Amino acid sequence: MSEYKDEKIEDILVDSELAKQLVPNKFKFTSQQGRARRQKLLMGAKKLSETKAINDISLADVCEEAGIPRASAYHFFPNVEAIFLALRFLNAIEILEVLNTVETADCDRWQGYLTALIERCVSIFHLDQTKAKLIYDTNTPDFEGDSFGEDIDHQIVKLVYKRLAERYEMPRYEDIQDTLLITLSIINGVFTLSYRQHERITDNYLQEALTASIAYLRCYLPEKLPRKNRDQAK
Repeated sequence: MSEYKDEKIEDILVDSELAKQLVPNKFKFTSQQGRARRQKLLMGAKKLSETKAINDISLADVCEEAGIPRASAYHFFPNVEAIFLALRFLNAIEILEVLNTVETADCDRWQGYLTALIERCVSIFHLDQTKAKLIYDTNTPDFEGDSFGEDIDHQIVKLVYKRLAERYEMPRYEDIQDTLLITLSIINGVFTLSYRQHERITDNYLQEALTASIAYLRCYLPEKLPRKNRDQAK
């Protein structure tokens, strides 16, 4: 089950501070009835995606599942792709907030922190397969012409850098940013291959993602980064 309760999905979509930061004014406030209807459309799409390929789901299917007239649905989403983009947006917020809880305190080296992050992400996908489907499946809506996908990647990279820099002596962010972005792309590439072959992130591909990403970062980071003393870490 998702960390968020279904009845809270609309509040997250509209009211999240992260939502406002990443996609300002993307989802305008509506009346309470309007918010409830938009929520039903989102949850209807999510339920259908659990058993059907996303590109096989039409707006009419979602409206029928949600019990919302199609004419009313157009007030909230112009098409079915927009509904699934909204779900991807919600998933990204949840993943970022969960990853934000992973600390470096229990990790002797940066490799341990990276491993913990990747394993936590896969655990999210195992709990809710629709999250992986929306990101890694074929023919799913993408954020073409929108900077949201790129913004999410940069948010993840900034989070990783911040956590590592709190504990270790790290290169300047400007010097390591592209390297961390490429690391993220490597992980996503392995996960995409796993999902498209097995419809899930398998343990074998999880290990491949760990091996590939750590091996790449070892080209730029020492095996053991110097730790900051307590005064520097504060």
